[in-house]
Amino acid sequence: MKIAVVQFPGTNCEHETLVAAKSAGLSGEIFRWNRPAEELSGFDGYIIPGGFSYQDRLRAGAIASKEPVMDALREEAERGKPIIGICNGFQILVEAGLLPGLGGIDAALASNVMVSKGEIVRRGFYCAWTTLRHEAPPKRCSGSFLLEVGELVRMPLAHAEGNLVTVDPDLMARLNEDHQVVFRYCNEAGEVDPEYPVNINGSLENVAGICNPEGNVLGMMPHPERSSFAWQLPPADPAKSVGDMEAPGPGRRIFESMKRYIEVRR
Repeated sequence: MKIAVVQFPGTNCEHETLVAAKSAGLSGEIFRWNRPAEELSGFDGYIIPGGFSYQDRLRAGAIASKEPVMDALREEAERGKPIIGICNGFQILVEAGLLPGLGGIDAALASNVMVSKGEIVRRGFYCAWTTLRHEAPPKRCSGSFLLEVGELVRMPLAHAEGNLVTVDPDLMARLNEDHQVVFRYCNEAGEVDPEYPVNINGSLENVAGICNPEGNVLGMMPHPERSSFAWQLPPADPAKSVGDMEAPGPGRRIFESMKRYIEVRR
């Protein structure tokens, strides 16, 4: 099972993303944006990692979404192969129309706006640990294939534009009805609060990750590759109590899910 970690100019998480994928039993390589796009067909799945592609000029992910390699990824997605976009990768998938995947560009990941008690308390770049609640049914999505409904996963995030917005008043209803909302920001007890610091960037309905209608394309703002090993976790995290710093962290579940999704499709 070979995956391509797609690198654009400004991507800065490609190496650790590949390490995390390999820790879950996947093999793969970093695939630069200017390689012949037809070479992507030789891979079983794809990850677009985090960073600041093209320095986030215009809008985060906007320029990368127009590269020819994205046309090839769209074709591979139509064949049912899994694609996971992390942070800037999520932004690229939204700008390319692969997410929400409803036939056009239906949403955007706008600048963070943190609201508490009805007042804006912060804007812009934010880096912190957060808790995600898995919302989708088991096996609904390639990147959460192994997770149960309501399962909580801890991950860090670091972004300035993760605030999911839309001008379509019916979009969220459609995403909820079709179980395309995969992760929501919540507190450590699993409770969803629409205000900061639980809703860490102002995203509609606390959305942290969504998939396309077919479930093979996932976009998420938090970074699973930064919580794939116990040594990456905060000092008080229970996963560190086992004493094995190479033990799996919660983020590895995303890559293990991708691996299992590919196995099942075969």
